[in-house]
Amino acid sequence: MSTDWLAVQSFQRTQELLTAINTLSIHTKLELAGIADDERAEAAAKAREKLALFLKAFDKIVREAEQTNGETLLGIDPRMEQLARKFVAARRDRARFHSPLFTQSLSEAANLLAPTEAKDRQALVEYLQDLRTLVEEHLHADIHQILHQF
Repeated sequence: MSTDWLAVQSFQRTQELLTAINTLSIHTKLELAGIADDERAEAAAKAREKLALFLKAFDKIVREAEQTNGETLLGIDPRMEQLARKFVAARRDRARFHSPLFTQSLSEAANLLAPTEAKDRQALVEYLQDLRTLVEEHLHADIHQILHQF
């Protein structure tokens, strides 16, 4: 498969992930502000499911990336491998990334997706903000690859 096609697939997958992040983030911020968001409730539930599935799959890739010391991960989409390696590097950058996404395991951090208390909702907002930053940086590389061909 060509690198251009991989970049296009990664771009599409990343856009879907960003949509889920943004939907859940907006819904959670409105809840924190005491504003009912019934219109977005169903979309937020779907976003939670999408993010939970992503984090479960991504957790496995991240664990492999941590154990291989830079070796190529067999059977893993190269763009997902790059995102996992960026994630591992971001965990070391405490000044820039400080949410539970980077201080806990991904499976533990995924528990924040369905917060019940206000403090947990605030942690979810921070978590989604850091995740969005990481994914947007990854998206930038895809855009560069796609546009470079023109």
